[in-house]
Amino acid sequence: MSVAVRYENGVFTPLEDIPSAAPGQRYRVFSEEELLSLRDGLLWLQAAKPSFEFWENEEDAVYDHL
Repeated sequence: MSVAVRYENGVFTPLEDIPSAAPGQRYRVFSEEELLSLRDGLLWLQAAKPSFEFWENEEDAVYDHL
């Protein structure tokens, strides 16, 4: 789930109603820069995925569930 928030006087306030939010629960808020960095990291992992296809074989299948 992604929700925009406002930070003011040390408090993060959601800019929209969040029906699934529970009082007392902890939620993590990311800045736009952090979200872009996470997205870029995932894109690099996707790009590198073909490099590891040599491990997709029957001999190494025993390690798939460790």
